[in-house]
Amino acid sequence: MNDFIFNADLLEYHNSWYFSIDSRDQREYLLKKKRGLLQRHFNAHRLSKSIELNNLQDAKQHISHPRLTSLLKYQNDEISLNPSRLLRENEPVLNALREINPQEWKVIFRTSDTYRVILEKGLKGKKNHFTHYSILVKIRLKDHRQFIEIGEGSVTSPKFNQSGLSQRIKKIVENHIHSKPVRFTGKIPVILNAGDGAIIFHELLGHSLEADYICQHQSPLSIDDIGKQIMSKNITITTHDDADSFFKGITCDDEGHSPESHILVEKGILRHVISDYFYMNRLNIKDSGHSRLEDFTKKPMPRMFALYVKPGEYHPDELIASTKYGVYALEFGEGKVNFEKNLFYFHIREAWIIKDGKLSEPLGSIIVKGNILDVLKSVEMVANDFRYDKGISYCFKNGQTLNVRVGQPTVKINNLYVTREFGF
Repeated sequence: MNDFIFNADLLEYHNSWYFSIDSRDQREYLLKKKRGLLQRHFNAHRLSKSIELNNLQDAKQHISHPRLTSLLKYQNDEISLNPSRLLRENEPVLNALREINPQEWKVIFRTSDTYRVILEKGLKGKKNHFTHYSILVKIRLKDHRQFIEIGEGSVTSPKFNQSGLSQRIKKIVENHIHSKPVRFTGKIPVILNAGDGAIIFHELLGHSLEADYICQHQSPLSIDDIGKQIMSKNITITTHDDADSFFKGITCDDEGHSPESHILVEKGILRHVISDYFYMNRLNIKDSGHSRLEDFTKKPMPRMFALYVKPGEYHPDELIASTKYGVYALEFGEGKVNFEKNLFYFHIREAWIIKDGKLSEPLGSIIVKGNILDVLKSVEMVANDFRYDKGISYCFKNGQTLNVRVGQPTVKINNLYVTREFGF
């Protein structure tokens, strides 16, 4: 490990709002406010101290920095949730739920507004301002144990695609109601829908490339794999997109750094890993700029902001037409990796059987599983229809939840197990 010293202060102003309404017309409204300071110092050891503040100006008694006063000039536009307005604007979604009339439903609206100032010793201060709006619809059908979840998010406003979301709700409910009890044996191809499907690559590749897991020898990949072929040659994956509104208020990571390169995988060859400044020095690499934390009371760690699968050369219809028997995955839920076993699983909330190159019977909810390294190498086809996700991707790691962004074209993967059982 290189000898290094790192001193940084992170100031945070955070407001979050929550409003929900359910099928019994029960309503809940919550508002949380956090103001605080996280001070960090490390060389061989990491020392952190978090301090709750009444307002950001109170930070002056704890730190000194020539640009502190100007950086603390935060224009708060009082972003909030107005319950009455939300109900009016989202009436089409509520009407769609009433029309379907499931056994139980709940609609949840959230707004999160975070302003951060990052001060590293000897460098100019930097600031980030990230706002996220989301709607989540939870539906439980008769004779179904689990809720179906479907949602949408935005970093620009709490106005969602009412028509599109209503149609998605009806479509996924129909898929579940008419689902066939198919039992699959062996590995089969799975085609991931453009956009949200990249959350699977976030799960099995992105987490495998996070530097803390690599340093602790938990990941199936290592620093020695940089420059080697780890995936199919037809796939390139990046971690940033200037055209994506997700990054409009993000100038750096939560240590004040930015990655030198945004390319993770180039034509199947591993180019970089996802690291913060601490693990960059521990591993003696050049990769940094991916330190993230949920709030100032939490420990920063290597985390993804975004992960994009670049478009390929095929028309999306060609992927389905080339599949004799497989699964088409449309709506995506949560996933998990088990590095000890080199395995992962992922919940698909809406899926269809593919027979003889055509969509056939609905499957409802399924689980896809596989060996991490085997699946990475079995990406057979990548289409040219790149899309971003619907804005509601989240990442859970070591007790912290963060917004993340993914995007991809339609992708066909071989060597996946399909079941209805969670777990490894």
